[in-house]
Amino acid sequence: MPEPSGVDTTVFAAAFALYTLAIVAIGIYSARFAKRSDEDYFLAGRSLGSWVAALSASASSESGWVTLGLVGWAFTSGVQAYWIIPGCLLGFLFNWFVVAGRMRDHSIKLGALTIPDFFAFHYKERAPLLRTLSVIVILVAMTLYVAAQLAAAGKAFAISFNGVDYRLGVLIGAAVVLVYTVIGGFRAVCWTDFLQALLMVGTLVVFPIYLLATQGGYGFIAEQLRGVDPALLSFTPEKSGIAFFGFLLGSGALGINFGYPGQPHVLIRFMALKDRRAAKLGGIISFAWGLCVYWGAVTVGLMARAITAGGAEWGQQLMTGENSELGLVLSAMHLLPGVLAGFVLAAVLAAICSTADSQLVVAASAAASDLYARLFRQAGEKSSMLVNRMVVLAIGVVAVLLVIDEEVKVYDYVLTYGWAILGASFGPQLILLLLWKRASYAGCLMGMLTGFAVAVIWKLTYVPTPGPDGVEVYNLPLAFTAALIVNVFVSLAIPATRSASADG
Repeated sequence: MPEPSGVDTTVFAAAFALYTLAIVAIGIYSARFAKRSDEDYFLAGRSLGSWVAALSASASSESGWVTLGLVGWAFTSGVQAYWIIPGCLLGFLFNWFVVAGRMRDHSIKLGALTIPDFFAFHYKERAPLLRTLSVIVILVAMTLYVAAQLAAAGKAFAISFNGVDYRLGVLIGAAVVLVYTVIGGFRAVCWTDFLQALLMVGTLVVFPIYLLATQGGYGFIAEQLRGVDPALLSFTPEKSGIAFFGFLLGSGALGINFGYPGQPHVLIRFMALKDRRAAKLGGIISFAWGLCVYWGAVTVGLMARAITAGGAEWGQQLMTGENSELGLVLSAMHLLPGVLAGFVLAAVLAAICSTADSQLVVAASAAASDLYARLFRQAGEKSSMLVNRMVVLAIGVVAVLLVIDEEVKVYDYVLTYGWAILGASFGPQLILLLLWKRASYAGCLMGMLTGFAVAVIWKLTYVPTPGPDGVEVYNLPLAFTAALIVNVFVSLAIPATRSASADG
């Protein structure tokens, strides 16, 4: 790729390297404060305040699909990408004001350290069927999710640095995340995610405002997009009836909300809150952060498309293949000084790291604490911690292998695989556990199995109806609804007999 005009690539690289070293250093430093116990490694000693919990939870849920995928979605689909704002923020509100406080209190009552713990202890499971299924779901979904983050890293590095190809970028991204995650555990993840969330929101507020101020504002966007395709200025696609309903419940609109109550890397923050009051302030902080980040990502994508339509040569790179997902990086490299462009790339990596590290910790805790330590009760704490770190490395390696030979579309890969599988498998079961006293062990088990199976099978077999009036059915709402219905019916047919009651 030719060197961007006006950008000192040495300064660009130095700014990015400074950020990377700072994040790794903070992660390693935080390990000094660990008490070397399972509760500290997995839940940071249940000591998270509102700000750290809210920002780390938000950053961990909004991964490279925001800084790359959502920017690319806005670039190709136009202003209808703004539907993602209510599509995500409703989920934020439900999680923080309905789920968080209840889950924090009940997890302490149960003595649960992980999501499989939470389900198994609540239903007083004897044979580890629900625990094992939970671990399988987490390992499958998290590996796919982490793979998508590493693919995003590969794309960002390849477009930013001459001589760094996609594969090397994947390896660099994996190395950065694995170093501090293996050493520091959940505490390191929360500290680094907190800072990465600040960098993300700063970038996705300041940069789009700068673009609007210097390029002609929304008037410039409207003028340029109208010349390309007036449909890019429509907030709703030209669909009606069932087809429009399918759009509303799609991954680009309200359908994404169904995933929020089922993301273990977010839910674990609720279990780690220092008190229930922290959930209320955390909800306000998280909502404000999400509003800024989603608006900024969509606006950058629209501006990149408008500048491309205006004749910018560098913008032509975004028109081929999946390169539209690189709109934020390329815009920054060509429109900002080197040091600022370097920090924009750092924000992209921050989004990637803040999700991948959280998912690695959750997946490792599922394997080490929920399977190894339970099956081998003679295993000491040091042995479990060793297994934990080995699982982190193993998932990182598998994730790299999944994407090393093929670039994937981050937006689709995250929302239709990792996000959908977790949301449908855990979301309905958690909601019923917390809010419905008649939810039973059998209902939870069958509901979780249904959500997992429907999400995977639908994604692999469903072919959307072609044409402007075609119906596209997002696998997450479908699988979520199926799991909820199955859980309710099975719970009524096979009532709870030994279930603990959740505190409301």
